[in-house]
Amino acid sequence: MTDKPTNLKKLIQMNYAYIAKLPEKNNFSIERLDNLDAYVVPLIAHDYGAKTPVMWNTLYEKLGLNIRNIMVVANPKNEEIVINALKSDPKYLGGGFGVGWKERLDLLDEVKPADLDSVNIVVKDNEKLIGYNTDAIGFVRSLEEKFDSIGKKLKGSNAIIFGAGGVAKEVARLIASKKSNRITILNRTFSKAVSIAEKLNKEYGQIAVAGGEDIIRGYLLNSFTVPDVAINLTDKGSDGPLEKYSAFAAADIKCDKNAGVNNNQARTIARELRRLNPEIVIADIVLPKNPPSKTLVIAENEGLKNLVDGLGMVVYQAVPAYLKIQEANPAKHKKKVSEKQALKIFKKAASI
Repeated sequence: MTDKPTNLKKLIQMNYAYIAKLPEKNNFSIERLDNLDAYVVPLIAHDYGAKTPVMWNTLYEKLGLNIRNIMVVANPKNEEIVINALKSDPKYLGGGFGVGWKERLDLLDEVKPADLDSVNIVVKDNEKLIGYNTDAIGFVRSLEEKFDSIGKKLKGSNAIIFGAGGVAKEVARLIASKKSNRITILNRTFSKAVSIAEKLNKEYGQIAVAGGEDIIRGYLLNSFTVPDVAINLTDKGSDGPLEKYSAFAAADIKCDKNAGVNNNQARTIARELRRLNPEIVIADIVLPKNPPSKTLVIAENEGLKNLVDGLGMVVYQAVPAYLKIQEANPAKHKKKVSEKQALKIFKKAASI
């Protein structure tokens, strides 16, 4: 019987995981793990250019701490092996649940608050793995900054959310708590959108409706409630098979020509959306890159000007995440930072 891995190094050696290649400052060799005092390990199901390592590792270097944030790609199908190995690893302080991992709450000893549907940060505290969600807080904070800059508020607004994954659940709930007027959840798998809408309506009254990806145009352009913000929380525009797609239209990666169809439909919708509400905010969870996500490129090209990318969310969610791990592991963090100090360093490292 094959021995199971008991730490990060063995997970990699036994091919259950590998160190992500795309993020900046995530270029670690497996041999370097032995020389670190500790590490924080965000788990993702596929590689992409995240900002987490550059922010956290810049802070660790500035403080002179021999700790590093190491983003690791692992298949969620091996969830028990991966989590058990990290939990038994004395150098593991916690980390994160990224793409493909956010809704694996059953792997944790506890989540706070207890009614969370997804987590993005995991803290190892007295040998227990505790999950939190700071993604929604970070994303909505960046959204509120944009609304404030144009003299508007989320209160009373009409929001359309593309996607029904872990982040969407928490973002929708937080927007609802801001007393928005109407939230529309649109997703390829209709049942997932319905599930979010039902939970929102149960908690906040009849505030939410659900729809499929096939009626994006109708909800954006032909609704009685004119949208004030459209939010992409899908993988459209991100690194991977949906990189060339916009959230403004449906996607079919099985068809070679569908990206062109998607983009043409998206351009038409964005053009008509500008006529309907030129002040609409278009927000995309996808990190800024060159070129930006298809959703934001098309929106800008068609004259929409109130655009929000995923960089603000990444910075604002990272600060409370870092502070939680710092608080739970005081012996490893011989030098500590305040929220204000962490935010300043993270903003500079992420170039925001």
